[in-house]
Amino acid sequence: MDILKDIAEYIRFKTVVDLNALKEKFPGRSVPSFHRDLAKLQCITSYTDNSRYYTLPDTPDYDEHGLWRHGSIVFSRNLTAKETVRELICKSPSGLSHAELQEIMGIRLYNPLKTLIQENAIVNITDGKKLIFYSGDEAVSQRQRNNRSDIAAAMADHPFNLSTVIDVLLTVFLENKDTAEAAYRFLKSGKYPHLTRKEVDEIFIYYKLPGKKN
Repeated sequence: MDILKDIAEYIRFKTVVDLNALKEKFPGRSVPSFHRDLAKLQCITSYTDNSRYYTLPDTPDYDEHGLWRHGSIVFSRNLTAKETVRELICKSPSGLSHAELQEIMGIRLYNPLKTLIQENAIVNITDGKKLIFYSGDEAVSQRQRNNRSDIAAAMADHPFNLSTVIDVLLTVFLENKDTAEAAYRFLKSGKYPHLTRKEVDEIFIYYKLPGKKN
């Protein structure tokens, strides 16, 4: 019996498995043996649920944040929560708050953030109301802070959720989703599953964005 092939076929059939499922399917095999098998198959682990779940490397269909969700279980293209946080912050056009990061990733992130700050990979600076996390690279950090200041100034006294407006504007100008429909679909498929088209239409109209009638 080709045990490696059988394990791969079982994981593909189940999509996501943990060691308990493998032990039940393949009784008598040791945990270290399963670990070696999973390593040979280059399986990736979830960053949620204490890295308990495994899937084959070609299974995830990652979203724009490099995340793939299987129910409440989440996998990352960057594998660990720490590296995912680093990537999200350092590539963000305007930095991210803890609430914004948590909304994207779905878990508390105090330990990864603390470690990244200690490693000087990121910095945290208050905007007067909350801490915002920026890249540890000074030039990148300065651009991010300038972008956040520009967006905040443009949105003074706006009647909408701040985080939603920021993401709509960034989606329009950085992702080239220049119609309300395109922006809505892009955000709806990612970090805003409960977003309504009406909210996006109102933001397009309020800021006189291109394509607001489309």
